[in-house]
Amino acid sequence: MKHQLPLELAQSLALSKDVSQLQFHQLLQNISDDPQLKQFAPDGICQIDPRNGNLVIYNSARAKRVHTTTKPSHHQNDTQCPICEGKSADILDIAEHSEGFTFINKNLYPIFHPIQDIPQEEADYFLHQDPEHQGRASYGFHLLQWTSSLHDKDWQNLPYADALISFERLAILEKSLLCQPTDFMARSETQLNQEVVSGYVSIIKNYGASAGASLVHGHQQIAYSNILPQHFFNNLRFRKRHNKSFSQYMIEENPPELLIKDYGEWQLLVPYFMKRPLDMLLILKDADKRYLHQLNQDEQQQVVLGLQQAIQAILALMEQMNILPAYNMIINNGPGCGLYVEFLPKTQMMGGYEQIGLFVCQDNAAHSAERLREYINAAD
Repeated sequence: MKHQLPLELAQSLALSKDVSQLQFHQLLQNISDDPQLKQFAPDGICQIDPRNGNLVIYNSARAKRVHTTTKPSHHQNDTQCPICEGKSADILDIAEHSEGFTFINKNLYPIFHPIQDIPQEEADYFLHQDPEHQGRASYGFHLLQWTSSLHDKDWQNLPYADALISFERLAILEKSLLCQPTDFMARSETQLNQEVVSGYVSIIKNYGASAGASLVHGHQQIAYSNILPQHFFNNLRFRKRHNKSFSQYMIEENPPELLIKDYGEWQLLVPYFMKRPLDMLLILKDADKRYLHQLNQDEQQQVVLGLQQAIQAILALMEQMNILPAYNMIINNGPGCGLYVEFLPKTQMMGGYEQIGLFVCQDNAAHSAERLREYINAAD
């Protein structure tokens, strides 16, 4: 019998089966009142490193996590997956696959949580001041999307049509959060077709213990917050400085020999400033689009194919390099962005020089692009 979360059990945990049909005030009330989330609620403070703008949010209770306090292992016991056993917070969205399903739930150990007194904040991130170093209030939601209810399925081995469903649900969640009609969240700098955008949605994936994944069961983390991460702020600053998005710049300036594959509306490439072997960017050519939910059908289909092929290549080539496969995936969206996905394989350790911003890379971009291109072309 396959290790998985049964659909009937998931449905019994569901606050909603379609997050787009869930009223935002209901979701806000549910998350605010959840006693399990309150037990692990964050401190609600964000500080900024004045040297480089790095943001630090504090959650003292997060140290109590089972996966923090137990001894780490490269090979976790798959027979004791809490997700497959239904030890999950309320489920907000369920979409069936050809086998199994994808679902979205609340994170029991949130990095963001609602607060009682919402601060009056400027939408323009450049106007924030903190002369007394008290820190900014940080608040919002922290959600999880499980790519599949089947324990051994993730982007790299899901049938393409099922992976597309998982991606579509992620895009729908993004819109449901950003375009909600309440005053819970400060406005973002962007507007979409006269529609107000509130807050910021950050989507990341950790795969493998060395990349920070505390659970083997494949998932994405979704943070909805008043805090714009520094990496995303850099995208905004780049646009203001160059009068174009970083994604447009890369399409125009990255050397052609570093292109891995052109999907039509998207390009998969190795950046000329590659910090680690196998680093990749999957970039949407239409730099005016900044969010997943703005993608049309062709763009959605192509990004899912690119995402699957990039991850398949990372896992296979890292095994060839005798490195335990692990990577981070970052979906770059929001103000200043042209939409792009960043793949950061853990092909080298971080050392002291890297901590001061001097990355020593054990390969060059051209060779890395050639290896990735050969693998993906052979797999087509």
